[in-house]
Amino acid sequence: MANSPAARAKSKRATSPSSRRPAERRGPDLNVDLIAKTALAVADDKGAAGFTLRAVADALGVTPMALYHHVADKTALVALVVDASLAARPLPTPTGVWQDDLWEIARWTRQIMQDHPAVGKLRQIHRVWTPSALPIAERWLNVWQQSGLPLDKAVTAAVVTSLALTGIVAEEAAVRKMDLPDESMLALLPNARLVFTARRDLEADFELVARALIEGVHARLQREVEEAATSPPKPKTR
Repeated sequence: MANSPAARAKSKRATSPSSRRPAERRGPDLNVDLIAKTALAVADDKGAAGFTLRAVADALGVTPMALYHHVADKTALVALVVDASLAARPLPTPTGVWQDDLWEIARWTRQIMQDHPAVGKLRQIHRVWTPSALPIAERWLNVWQQSGLPLDKAVTAAVVTSLALTGIVAEEAAVRKMDLPDESMLALLPNARLVFTARRDLEADFELVARALIEGVHARLQREVEEAATSPPKPKTR
């Protein structure tokens, strides 16, 4: 009968709030690859400040607790995001010319940082290193060794140019978000006005500074090697 206790209980269950919730994704539908891809999209959309386990869970249509079956904590989730951002754009194919290969890796790095600006901040905050990130450093030093510098000088070149280039890209991203100085502030400063208002080809500017940095550091270190080879040995002190 329609008004029997069993029928009323069935009707109550059908209209209860829990019955109207969307089915939570579980089992084979939720996997590490899907979590990584979704988490990267959340980082791109919400930035480092808005990147939380709950935000990723909401994007997946699951509870935060469901993520813990696949990732141990937020740091592990950030590691997945780092790997996903690198997988989206493979390293460039070597050309065999060390200067060009270093430039291509520098350009690749800039593109990765521009595509996913929050990822670098998250990696720094959570101090994340992943197996997919380390081959970049391996490749960078390997190419510097092809320049003919001794190993110790190649290591120096690899470290200082990497820090300089990533710093340039980070500063470029920060400046892009800033408003230009007010016109009244620049009225009596014609040189500053030119700097702030000139139309620039940012890709060409970056290539100019990257190649100049690479060639300049190489020339300076090569000169040090040559000077050391021709300098008389220093007397030994007791």
